[in-house]
Amino acid sequence: MIRRLLFAAALLLGGGPAAAETVAIVNARVLTQGPGGDIARGAVVVRDGRIVAVGAGIAVPSDARVIDAKGQILTPGLVATVTPIGLNDTIGSGYGGRGSNNPRLSAGFDVLSDVNPNSPQIPEARIEGVTRAVVTPNPQMRPPNTPPRLFGGQAAVIHLAEGGDLTVQPRAALYLDAGEMGASAAGGSRGALFVQLARALADARAHARNPASVDPARLEELSLSRADLEALVPVAEGREPLLVEANRASDIRNVLAFAREQKVRVILSGGSEAWMLAREIAAAKVPVVIDAEENQAFQWENLNATYENAAILSRAGVLVAFKPSVARIVFLIRTPRYLAGRAARFGITPHEALAAITLNPARIFGLSDRFGSIEPGKEADLVLWSGDPLETTTVARMVMIRGVEQPLTARNRLLRDRYIGTVLAPAN
Repeated sequence: MIRRLLFAAALLLGGGPAAAETVAIVNARVLTQGPGGDIARGAVVVRDGRIVAVGAGIAVPSDARVIDAKGQILTPGLVATVTPIGLNDTIGSGYGGRGSNNPRLSAGFDVLSDVNPNSPQIPEARIEGVTRAVVTPNPQMRPPNTPPRLFGGQAAVIHLAEGGDLTVQPRAALYLDAGEMGASAAGGSRGALFVQLARALADARAHARNPASVDPARLEELSLSRADLEALVPVAEGREPLLVEANRASDIRNVLAFAREQKVRVILSGGSEAWMLAREIAAAKVPVVIDAEENQAFQWENLNATYENAAILSRAGVLVAFKPSVARIVFLIRTPRYLAGRAARFGITPHEALAAITLNPARIFGLSDRFGSIEPGKEADLVLWSGDPLETTTVARMVMIRGVEQPLTARNRLLRDRYIGTVLAPAN
């Protein structure tokens, strides 16, 4: 409670989210996900929000607040990838930003403005060890009678610490559907979709050279605004990746060919049939964010889905991360470790499974110099677990984000405890 009050006071005084505190976590089994490997009995020292030392037998600073792990497992904070955390309770945005309902805005739509720092989903996710999230628009959930858009909008990376601004990386990727929905935005044809995409990127490059060179009538034909065109410039120049939803093997092959021809960076999302093209995806150095629970053909696009998807991709050398399934989105957005545990049952190692929800998302979105592993110099996102983090019965004993220990409480759990206490209280 005292730490909570000091933290709130620091924010009110403008002290920023990272407490000026030295903390030493000792006697921990440290799964670093970095060069340090797994340390059977080690310590991690945090100062001013960053990790300053990791290892066995390191000296504990005299001014450090000591947390005795008592042999429990310490991991990097978990990352929820391609998720609607902080968005579901936003009126008008639906599942993580439906994307804009504005008929003249698609690529320019930025989901970050729809994130609610006070969303009850955020403390729920923290309790499950989630410290960062890649928040993504989902135009598939657009309101009725709203035409599909060529682009879904801009994804963002956020942290889940208590406090104000959660921004880590705005405009981390531009969302695009290259499957059935994407085809419907181009008149029902996948071929037409890629023609329109090529034209849009060509116009963005022309706009970068000379903003007055693009004919407004051409933008009207492509259903793009000037704001959309400006948002496409970093994608066309290879500075921002396209986060492409594609599940069917033929759609994935089209995406790989398009990325090669246009010289754009691509991150695949979905990838139900990605295992069928594992070598091609690895050769193209394209990462994949898959739903590790996908093993049934609910649509024609995922006819060949399998639980072994992650294992086959990983063995081929593909960088893999996990995202929640739409069918179980309410639960799985806050528990990526359950996805990792499922994948570990079907062929990937526990180390690879943990990497898919820690270091790999950070690498995929270009932020591995800041978080994702326990290494000196990185921001201190740490979770101390009661047991194996991939086991469903394990709970987080301590969650630290950017060096600040977080409260393991949430509104719905406090209400649960309150009303359970009322029901079970003895009668007078």
